[in-house]
Amino acid sequence: MSELLQRRSLSEQVYDVLIHDIVTGQIALGDRLINRELQTRFGVSSTPIRDAINKLYQDGLIRELTNSGAQLIHFIMMLACEALALASQSDQQAEIVRLLHEYQDAMEASQENDTEYFGADYRFHKVFFDYCGNRFLKETYKRYNRIRSLLISSAMRASRDRQPSVDQHRQITAAFEAGQFDLAREQMREHYQYGVHLLLDRENHA
Repeated sequence: MSELLQRRSLSEQVYDVLIHDIVTGQIALGDRLINRELQTRFGVSSTPIRDAINKLYQDGLIRELTNSGAQLIHFIMMLACEALALASQSDQQAEIVRLLHEYQDAMEASQENDTEYFGADYRFHKVFFDYCGNRFLKETYKRYNRIRSLLISSAMRASRDRQPSVDQHRQITAAFEAGQFDLAREQMREHYQYGVHLLLDRENHA
């Protein structure tokens, strides 16, 4: 085999490699995956390739993701705004603010490191879900996180796009810390709209 595939089923291993390629940008969102080319690459038959591709489609990680990416970000934006509103009622405001500062500082310091930057971005947003007191919102965010991460990492491949996002996080934190929760919620909405703008701009220039 041209790529080492061991332990689990071949289709699961092909799937994991393709996921890695999407996350790292080696496969662009919306790219067509050709079975025969992947058979040659992995040195396996058509069946595990077909199964892996079908799973990518079922998970919404190819083609449909490009077409519906903006809609999905809008959906996650609504979840995030609701989680922020509920977190504003938590009796652990000091801990929420401490964590927001910690993760936005981590984003600031890691803009040239994709793994650390997007990891800190995820944790920043997750704070509001962790303290919103709503299990459904928290579980829904976790369910959609992989797709959200792919969309955001695709939209913000260039480091120049990342500082504005960090600045938006700081604005959200400042408003939340000051008890200006309606303002923080509006800034969260604008933050996701910025992501939509970057995503659509990349698609238009692809």
